[in-house]
Amino acid sequence: MANKKGNNAGGRTQQQINDSKDYSAFKVVFFYCSLIVFLPVATFFLLKSTVLERFFTMSEVTTNIYSAVGAVVALHLALGLYIYKAYFGGSQHTESYKKID
Repeated sequence: MANKKGNNAGGRTQQQINDSKDYSAFKVVFFYCSLIVFLPVATFFLLKSTVLERFFTMSEVTTNIYSAVGAVVALHLALGLYIYKAYFGGSQHTESYKKID
């Protein structure tokens, strides 16, 4: 039976295609936002509790300083990944838009 509505992409409506693109963009932004928030916090506490206090004999203040520096480095890495993805990892193909009169 022929497709009477003229929908593309296997019978999906334009609204479903747009929703799919929006959901895909939301997943990417949510991943990078959670990475930016949770990676520095996890890095701080993992460095402090596992690496610096167990293997090195440092004072608590020195341990906190090195953990904070590690968290800042982790934050910059996460931000750099996000910027790289935003700048270079956009759409794999360019879409040509038609002028609608």
